[in-house]
Amino acid sequence: MFVFFLSLMVQAIIERLVRCRIKERKLKPLKLYPEERDAPHPTTSQILKTFEGLCTYRITQNGHLLEEYRDQLNHTHRQVLELMDIREEEFWKY
Repeated sequence: MFVFFLSLMVQAIIERLVRCRIKERKLKPLKLYPEERDAPHPTTSQILKTFEGLCTYRITQNGHLLEEYRDQLNHTHRQVLELMDIREEEFWKY
């Protein structure tokens, strides 16, 4: 039960952070809905869903990294990361 409570708190903090920063910076609504529609009050579910399907591909040999490829982030991805103070390099670490 406590873990569920914590997850709800994290979810609320993410939503509040993104919504407040959009308002502070007087930005247009994020395009989080299908077909690039506006999401004037983005939810955590919508925010996380935008990153669904993004992948990193690593080619290794004998445990050594040879090459790494990443999917390209679009404008909405970058905007959400900026609103949450997450650098692109930090996003790809995990």
